[in-house]
Amino acid sequence: MSLRIDLWVTLGAWPTDDHAAWSTADVDLYLDAVKADVVVARSSTSVLYNAPEGNAAIVALAAEHPRVLPSFVLTPEHWGATAELSDLGGDLAAAGARAFWLSPGRHGWSLTGRESDGLPALLSATGLPVLIELDDTDWNSIDQLCSRAPDVDVIVTGLGYRTIRQAFAVMDAHPRVHVDLSYLACSDGIERFVRRYGADRVVMATGAPAKDHRAPWFVLEHSDLSDDERRLVGGDTAARLLGLDDVNSTVPSAPTHLAPAIDFHAHIGAWPSSWMPAITHEAVLHSAARVGIVHSVISHLEGIWVDARHGNERAIAAARQHPEALSVHLVANPHFTDHAEVLRDQLADPVVRGIKVHPDTHLCPIDDERYGWIWQLAVETNTPVLSHGFGGSPWSDPSRFGAVAERFPDLRLVIGHSGANTDGFRATIDVAQRHPNLMAEICGSWLTGRWLSTLVRELGAERVLFGTDSCLIDPRYSRGRVESADLSQHDQYLVLVGNAARLLALSPTPPTPTT
Repeated sequence: MSLRIDLWVTLGAWPTDDHAAWSTADVDLYLDAVKADVVVARSSTSVLYNAPEGNAAIVALAAEHPRVLPSFVLTPEHWGATAELSDLGGDLAAAGARAFWLSPGRHGWSLTGRESDGLPALLSATGLPVLIELDDTDWNSIDQLCSRAPDVDVIVTGLGYRTIRQAFAVMDAHPRVHVDLSYLACSDGIERFVRRYGADRVVMATGAPAKDHRAPWFVLEHSDLSDDERRLVGGDTAARLLGLDDVNSTVPSAPTHLAPAIDFHAHIGAWPSSWMPAITHEAVLHSAARVGIVHSVISHLEGIWVDARHGNERAIAAARQHPEALSVHLVANPHFTDHAEVLRDQLADPVVRGIKVHPDTHLCPIDDERYGWIWQLAVETNTPVLSHGFGGSPWSDPSRFGAVAERFPDLRLVIGHSGANTDGFRATIDVAQRHPNLMAEICGSWLTGRWLSTLVRELGAERVLFGTDSCLIDPRYSRGRVESADLSQHDQYLVLVGNAARLLALSPTPPTPTT
């Protein structure tokens, strides 16, 4: 038997348009597309409404679809004072559950509260793995649960890049804690965790359809792991945790060639609230080459956080070492008008291609008059501007970009992250449809191939730019999302390379083929 397994898919209706609702037919299409075999699925009813009803629904679905294995969502009613079954662990296993989910944040309880006292015994009795989305709890609570249930396999999903310090500390202490690939987004994340803990501590779970279903497989396919390690991550470890026998999973193989891409949104430097393992321009170049990125436009995080002038000097110095592969977005801080002439001089440097503003770190709304000198400088020098954009932010909500675009119709202004979250995506589409000098850039934590397809459909492919947010985020996630989007070959070319080449006056060369 040869299996590739996705441990996290949610089936059923969803009350918002944040993501599409998936059926078993969608599962079949997905598995065929990524050459995988089975999914471990939970019901949206279990997550959003009533766990017992949803658990029963997913068992019924799985009974009719052999490519779906059921997972149950547990609440304190399964083990606490209101539990009605005397042998609940046996009953849950007999009902067909292959794994359990805990959603304490969403369901109003705590892993460390007294209401969780009976949970460790229940989990131990079933012998099944338990999945917990990090957004639903925190590492300290996971640590305490694992201390109380040391014989239980715990899979922490949606790790991201902001809590690597905490993840290492908990995984060092608890050898049965695993992480998934749904968003293991720190630079070289899969390689770092496998080297530290072994490939049997990292598993494939995508979080589809809320999260992108293609990007995690893309990360695995384009990883630096051995074939044996890829087999463990792609299916063998999941099969062991689920109690599936005689597994010898296939090795996900990467294409021999990727179309070239230009990364319009990259960084070097540190992030103060998080440990970032790869902050140099050499690390950015290594990550870029792995996924066909032939040119990256960097800004220095020192410039964004503390000293724009010095950060710009460091970015220029790095780009001068690799002018064919790196260029610079100069950080402009609206509070310091005396930087104008220095910026004007630096814009004449051939490695400088654009300007970057970050309203949220500089605490100045994007439509504030204090940016006027920056917009004027950009128009006078015909320089594109990339701004951080974040839905709901008082500083950079995409709706604020409209006033700037109207006052400066010749300004080429790019909304970074396309607004970053689902509210931001919608606001980006709305404001950019009304102002043709606005463009959208697609890096970030919440974008999916579906949302990329929507951006292209609503704005036109010529107004959407590829970006990764490297070195904060592993660029394989951004590239994988492009691969999952419903784009024509021409539109994909515009997003990946054509628009940035036009905007930055670049002539990209083909990448070295990867294997």
